[in-house]
This record gives sequence, structure tokens and C-alpha cells, in this order.
Amino acid sequence: MANDYEMSFFKKPITNKKPERTVTLFQVYQVIRSDYYKTAIEELRSINNREKQRQFKSKNLDYVTPSGVFTYCSDGSLVKHSSALCMDLDDLENVEEMKQKLLDDTNFDTLLLFRSPRGNGLKWMIAIDLDKLDHRLWFTAVRNYLMATYGLTDKQVDKSCINVSKACFLSYDPDVYIKTELIKYF
Repeated sequence: MANDYEMSFFKKPITNKKPERTVTLFQVYQVIRSDYYKTAIEELRSINNREKQRQFKSKNLDYVTPSGVFTYCSDGSLVKHSSALCMDLDDLENVEEMKQKLLDDTNFDTLLLFRSPRGNGLKWMIAIDLDKLDHRLWFTAVRNYLMATYGLTDKQVDKSCINVSKACFLSYDPDVYIKTELIKYF
């Protein structure tokens, strides 16, 4: 059976650390592509103050832990790693251009790629082989690769994704990319 890249889903606000259920990457794709978060994302993107945007996201957006299934949102509560790593790219000059570069990059297996809630960044989920490196080493290697290959800065590649329990806010992106093999037909 193929890997469904299971992760924990948490209801808002970000202070809620108890997962509601386990979801697959395909289910995350479906909700991001749907209109479910559209109104909240449009409101978030209309806010001009970065701190107010952060507060809005924390109170109004559900989130997942892309790197695994947890009993509680903390690194020590990991039940099972998903074999996925989510890189959070912020404050990009040209989001669409970077999206295409990542999709064309043959060094990594892109699983899911979507515009971040604030709209000026990307969430890039890739497959990782935990038999070769652990989560933290994979993160460090991929982060260094992104900065060296694409000229991204230390601030543009979020350091906190080194934590296996890093929260990823769900967004609205009708153009979200998913690897074809992960699409489920019923």
C-alpha cells in the first residue's frame, strides 16, 4: 500500500494542542483546494499589519502537523512520522516563479505545494527517507539547499520547521499542487 502521508489535524486556535483526528495528505489537498478557508484567508490577506495577521491566523485557522501523527502537539508526542517534511518559505518576491522552480526541481519529490495563508509564501511538502537521515538532519540539508540553490535568505526559510511537531496552518489555494499518485478516486 502506498504511503498516504498521515498527519494530525487540530481545530483552531493554535493554543489547542490536542488533535481532533488523523488526516491524509490528500484530505489536506482537498480542503485547501475547496472554499472552506476562503473567507478567512481573504480577511487575513486584507490585514496590513504583520502582528495582527499573526494573531488572526492563531485564532482563526485550523492546522496540521505535516511530519506526523501526534497525541499532543509537541515533539515528544510523536506516534508515527509521515515521511514528509514541510518547508515554510516566507516573504517571496515572486511566489508563482518560486512555485514553478520547486515543481521543476528533480532533487526532491514534491508531494504538496500551496500558497501560504498570508499569500506571499509557500508551503512545500516533500518526501523524505528516514532510513537515510532523521527529521532534523533532513530539514537542515533541505534548508541549506534552498538557500544555496535559489538564493533564499535565512529569514525566508523558516527555521522552526526543524521541529517535527511544527504546525502548518491550513490555507485556501485553488491552484494547490499535489503529486498525481496521491490523488484518490472513489
